[in-house]
Order: sequence, then C-alpha cells, then structure tokens
Amino acid sequence: MFNAGPYDIVQSTPSMLQGDQPACIKHINLQEEASGLLEVAYLSTAVPVEVGGEWPVHGVLYGPCKRPLVCLPTQLRKNSPCVNVFYLLDTGAHVCELGPTAFSALGAGAVPPRATLATINGVHCHVNLCAQDGNHPDIPMLGADFLTMMSAVLTVDYKRSTVSLAHS
Repeated sequence: MFNAGPYDIVQSTPSMLQGDQPACIKHINLQEEASGLLEVAYLSTAVPVEVGGEWPVHGVLYGPCKRPLVCLPTQLRKNSPCVNVFYLLDTGAHVCELGPTAFSALGAGAVPPRATLATINGVHCHVNLCAQDGNHPDIPMLGADFLTMMSAVLTVDYKRSTVSLAHS
C-alpha cells in the first residue's frame, strides 16, 4: 500500500506499479540534501537538552511526498554522545524508530535487539530498530508514541515547505 504509513516516503512511479522495489529516501539524502535544508549536519554532535526539551522545533517538508522532517538532539545514555538526528514525522507509526547508522552514532556498541530508551529533545522515549526489510531501513521515524506523550501540535506550511512541532 502506497501513500500510507511509513510507505509514503516514496514517490509512486510506473515501475512501482509493476512490482519493482520503490525508490526510497535514503540515508545519503539525509547526509547531503537534508543537512543543507535544516542547516545542521546529520548525526553531528549536539548539545544535550534539559528534561522537557526546547520547543517549538522547526523543520521542513522533505522528499517527493513532502514529509515533515525535524532535527532533534538524541542521546541513548547520560554519558553517551548526543547527536542531531533527523526524524520523519510518522503519525501512522506506533513507536519511534532509529536505523543502524543512528544507533552507531549514538554510541550503541550493537544495535539493540528490542526497544531501548532514548532521550529525544529532552524527552525519554522508547525507540526500536527500523524494519531492515522495509522501505526505510535506515531512516529515523518520530512515531505517534512520542507525539502523543508530548501532546504535540504540528503546524505545516506547504507554501513555505516548513513545519513547526510544539507541545501543549
């Protein structure tokens, strides 16, 4: 099913309708193009944020389907690196997800086999490994669990291709 849940990160093309593997937003897109749009390097060192976080967070509409993309400082443990992780907001995803590259940048010795606790913009939240056989094996997703916990308010400006994420 296209244009629903995590699969709307792809652009429908005639080849997709014929059963070919869809062209996804790749990790390299986050390193190169998205870093320029968000004006911060993907997975660069970030300053840890106090409990509760800094709000609102501003981001962009990114990719062929104009998905909300925000940069949030993320840390696995108190003494582990804090890095700038770019998250696609996915209200259809039940939980937050990180890919192997993000887990590595966050100082995880190995990718956790099950959900692990992370601090995302000063908020403690469980994160899972992205489905490695899915359409986004290395693209971080900010899921409904985080958005619900924060009573998030998402403002989208399609004219300017920007987003703002606040909590109420």
